[in-house]
Amino acid sequence: MSLIQMSISAAVMIFVITAIRAISINRLPKKTFLALWGLVLVRLLVPFTWPSPFSVYSLAKYSGAGQIGGVPIANVLPVIPVTAAPDAVQNTAAVVGLTPGGWIWGIGLVFCTLYFAIAYIRCRFEFMTSQLVVNEFTVRWLAEHKCRRSIAIRQTSGITAPLTYGIFRPVILMPAETDWTDSKKLQYVLAHEYVHIRRFDGAAKILLTAALCIHWFNPLVWIMYTLANRDLELSCDERVVRMFGETMKSAYALTLIDMEEKKSGLTPLCNHFSKNAIEERIEAIMKIKKTTVCSMIIACAVVAVVGSSFATSAAAAGIPDDFIYIKEDIAVRFVPDPSVYAKYSS
Repeated sequence: MSLIQMSISAAVMIFVITAIRAISINRLPKKTFLALWGLVLVRLLVPFTWPSPFSVYSLAKYSGAGQIGGVPIANVLPVIPVTAAPDAVQNTAAVVGLTPGGWIWGIGLVFCTLYFAIAYIRCRFEFMTSQLVVNEFTVRWLAEHKCRRSIAIRQTSGITAPLTYGIFRPVILMPAETDWTDSKKLQYVLAHEYVHIRRFDGAAKILLTAALCIHWFNPLVWIMYTLANRDLELSCDERVVRMFGETMKSAYALTLIDMEEKKSGLTPLCNHFSKNAIEERIEAIMKIKKTTVCSMIIACAVVAVVGSSFATSAAAAGIPDDFIYIKEDIAVRFVPDPSVYAKYSS
């Protein structure tokens, strides 16, 4: 698939998922939307797809490399007719920047990458000045929350709300003015960050950022980036409520409001209590209900339908009669022109 095909296909998915999210954000388990955004990431980052008779592109009679939905692949390389070679060359040239459009895309990619890289480096330098927190509460909390990866709790004056960074050696960073005697509030805050760590949300944010940098020209990808980051927070909120019980929803919501961050810098690759969409998070917390079998079935059905309908390409067309595709050695055998035999037999 070309970059444009990948982006258009993903844009259709983002539009559909955004509509589903608007209707059912407080009705389905929050993990449902993380799974849906995961499908979009695959479409944005993986340059091939699988054919399916259930694909909307099959229903719309789209097929082949030049159509929306991409090149059909089923465990082997796609069959590409000889006449399609110029188009393939053009697609490759566009990607590597041999056309004006390719140059524009490359410049945008560089600027986006630099933006996030500089923001991360700035934060990283600030985090390096943080101090390790060792007190009775943190020692007990770390002993109760085991993880295969070593977790550190640090604090710094450079932030006003908790956040988590790092993947292999995660760090929970707390504000310098944290009241370490308020154990109730600290339990909620640290539990939220602990869920981020256990779910590798830091890695998810890196993938979201990579997709955004590559598809910076697609406005719907920016929408996905924003909503997916919100859903990471909503899913963690839901998990924390499940951990402590639904009776503490009000207390947790009050903690969230109290810990609302007043940003003084950029933290694009960190997970944190954020001022962004704070009302949506509080509303979602207060509407959390016990997960039922019915809601789980509906959630699985939504993911399956969206995945099979929009994350796949049109069903593979039959192999043309004028050549034979050999799967084992991925070769094409052309039938010689009969005039060749006549030439050498005369």
